[in-house]
Amino acid sequence: MTTQKSNPSVNPNPPAHHSHLSQAEPLPLTTTAARDQCLLGDWYFNERHYTLAIQSYKRALELDPECAAIHHRLGLAYYKEGEFDSARDSFKKAISLNPSNAHYHYSLGQLLQDYRDLDGTWQEAIREFSRAIELDPSYVEAWYDRGSLHDKRGELARACHDFQQVVARMPNYAARYNLAVLYIKRQMWAEAQGALEEILSIEPNDSDAYYHLADVHLKSSGDLNLAIDCLKHAIERDPDHLDARFALGLLYAKNRYKQPEYRQDAITQFVELVSSNEKLNTFDQMDQVYFILGSLYDDVPADAEMAISAYQTGLEHVSSAQVRNNLGLLYLQKKQIQKAAEEFRQAIRLEPEYEAPYHNLAKLYFYEHDEELLKDLRGWLTFNPQEAAAIIFRLSLSLIDVARAEGHQSLFSRLHRVKNLVSVGGAQLRSALRQSDPASKLHGKLHRTLTQHEDSFNQLTEILETLRTDAPVSELVDINRLIENLLIKLRSVSTGKRIECKQQLASNLPFIKGDSSQLKEAFHNVLINAFEAMEDGGVLQIHTEYQPQSLQVQISVADSGKGIPDSLRHKIFQPGYTLKEGGSGFGLTIVQRTVRDHMGSIDLRSAEGGGTTFIIYLPVNPDAVPIKTNLQMRPIFYEARGDLAFEELV
Repeated sequence: MTTQKSNPSVNPNPPAHHSHLSQAEPLPLTTTAARDQCLLGDWYFNERHYTLAIQSYKRALELDPECAAIHHRLGLAYYKEGEFDSARDSFKKAISLNPSNAHYHYSLGQLLQDYRDLDGTWQEAIREFSRAIELDPSYVEAWYDRGSLHDKRGELARACHDFQQVVARMPNYAARYNLAVLYIKRQMWAEAQGALEEILSIEPNDSDAYYHLADVHLKSSGDLNLAIDCLKHAIERDPDHLDARFALGLLYAKNRYKQPEYRQDAITQFVELVSSNEKLNTFDQMDQVYFILGSLYDDVPADAEMAISAYQTGLEHVSSAQVRNNLGLLYLQKKQIQKAAEEFRQAIRLEPEYEAPYHNLAKLYFYEHDEELLKDLRGWLTFNPQEAAAIIFRLSLSLIDVARAEGHQSLFSRLHRVKNLVSVGGAQLRSALRQSDPASKLHGKLHRTLTQHEDSFNQLTEILETLRTDAPVSELVDINRLIENLLIKLRSVSTGKRIECKQQLASNLPFIKGDSSQLKEAFHNVLINAFEAMEDGGVLQIHTEYQPQSLQVQISVADSGKGIPDSLRHKIFQPGYTLKEGGSGFGLTIVQRTVRDHMGSIDLRSAEGGGTTFIIYLPVNPDAVPIKTNLQMRPIFYEARGDLAFEELV
């Protein structure tokens, strides 16, 4: 059963308790006329003539007003007719006359569950289902409905307990499926795997079970191959299982840098998804499909036209500043400057705080169309006067960064030549030192000169490292794992300084597209900076978070050190500036440059004596977003509410 075709959900109204028909309460009718009216009402009810059924039950009650079974029948007829207040009153009357009848409590629970706005609440419905279970512990439907309400209320442990009772009494694969869904929600991976494998032993062609099993394998063991195999099985059993195709394509896309053949595999899955959805029109994430396809085509310059087409189709479904920015970069590759500039402008209009399009537009002004700058600045004033100042300010900062990068590039080339000359001089000094008499004054002078020379050479090398302009090498980077590995390597530093490290790493953090070595160096510098700020010990707090609205990951590193004075905060990222004795002053410059190279931004918050927090924002490519597993319950009972039967035999 695919999630697209049937959209399974919890069935809030399973049919009446058929297993108890033989144990039904007899009708204590005082007159034959009352019996005849009740039988007539039953016939009308089964024929769905609910108004006539109500009239017959009312006449029966005029003849026998204390018959609980007739009040219950009348409540069912009111319920079907949509007269919910009257239905509730009739159910309560039946309960008052016969409080030990489990089915009366169950019927009232159903009503309160479905129509809680009419003086009913889920909590009251749960109470009625609980009473039915107390009276009859084998009442499967009551366990089922109470578990469904616990699930809706987020009370997952209680829901899990109730569905375990359902499975114990009705061990079919649909009941096990619902229990597996609850295990997944509770992240009980071993139990979820066992339940899903039980389902497949009963129903080997259940594509949904394979689909969810793939997610369990990823979450529990990270076994990519097992997850891929499960998704393939789901698609083999149901080629129109679009959720499975999307998840499989996403796994291929995320791992294409490690296994290049996965790029084409991902494209194949998404193209098939597009084709299937043209017939079914049931997949609600088509914008993501086209954006990821664009990102996949974007990897190869020869596929630029297909990337542009995919991005444009996705934008017909939903606006995205990130995709507009990517589209602008593709137009730049094709030397379509005007189109590129317009895409960057559109990205800024959609999300004025998104850094990347400012940087790209500034580069375009600087290198291609500087005469457009004044006209554009006026255009921003016309477009949105309220935000114009902030937009122009960000553009100005980006222009300064681009100009600085240009200056750095020129300086880098010259310093690199100087470094080569210094290296040759150092070799000559070492040669002269080896040839001199160790006891002579000349040997001592040469040794001191060589030491100074090597210090200067090392400083020059560090400056060149700061000025390097290598473009990031693209791959998908797991920021959480990168941080965890760095903390393991720096454990001796934190222990020696009596620093407690507290981590709160988001479980749904997507990978980001970037250069893992550059990012590792940047975060290493941030962490070292934090450790050194806490000379007398303290607490280091590291927090990661996914922001789906802006498609960004946020990484914050907070120390409890002495903080940075307001008067010095603006100098922190300047090359060569340092507050530490013996520091080079280039560590945070490298961090800032790496973050900007990855189209992100960095924010500094500090108060003198109150610690320092660095907050880094890095954009997420659409092909790295988390898989949205469609966790939904299946109905165990398949009769419609119109087929509800009575619990009593007349």
